[in-house]
Amino acid sequence: MPIETPSVLAELELSEISEALTPGGVRLLSAGFPAERHDEVWRTLLRAHPGNGWYPVLGPDAHHAARRAGNYRPELQGPAVLPRALAVDPGERMDLLRRSHLEWIETEGGYDATDEYDPEVLARRLGEVAGPASERRAVTGPYPPDSVLLVPAAAGYEVPILVPGLIQPPNWFGAQWHPDLSPEDHSAVLRHWHRRYGAELYYTGGNELELAVFRPPATRLEVARCAIEQMIYCDDLSQKIGDVEGVAREQAGGHHWSFWWD
Repeated sequence: MPIETPSVLAELELSEISEALTPGGVRLLSAGFPAERHDEVWRTLLRAHPGNGWYPVLGPDAHHAARRAGNYRPELQGPAVLPRALAVDPGERMDLLRRSHLEWIETEGGYDATDEYDPEVLARRLGEVAGPASERRAVTGPYPPDSVLLVPAAAGYEVPILVPGLIQPPNWFGAQWHPDLSPEDHSAVLRHWHRRYGAELYYTGGNELELAVFRPPATRLEVARCAIEQMIYCDDLSQKIGDVEGVAREQAGGHHWSFWWD
């Protein structure tokens, strides 16, 4: 774990540098900047991450992030529980979430959504697929952010375990045997998308999440599969974008993904 404040903060001339410690023993740093610099700051810090070990997340400051982590028991967060979380197969966890969510739809909605969430069926409806004409940001809070959090993490998908509460959906529904999203679920989903599409954690706001995507899906089938995964993870996208076909056409093929839970 890194222990020194990274020199890149001074090089970027960032201000309001603060520090906090989570209940799980994770040291956090944060810094402020003019909001119009948010993308430049994040990308510069991400490039520096392999050398200094500090992963950047736009949005929360260190004290706010530590307070959010305080809502979780210390023994369920931090470096000590990372090995267990990383032992989860991300593809299998995504499939578990799919089964849980579809069972909830059938139980509560009274219909079978299997075909609606079948990537081959969706791919046939899409025709030719290109990336979205514009990069959609569907967050509802203040934007753009003027603060960046630095977490001592090997990758962005470790952040939900090291600092739980940064992603905290108030509104996800699954079957009784898996009714809610856990920090382990968020980590697995982010790791799944990181492996497949080069997705990186970009911004968190509790019920808001944004990812920068360096290798977005390009084929019809991959776009369809990705859109279905996004709707399983955050079906409140229906309020911002539309149904799963809308997510496929307007977000899944883009370089920036936004999620919002009502």
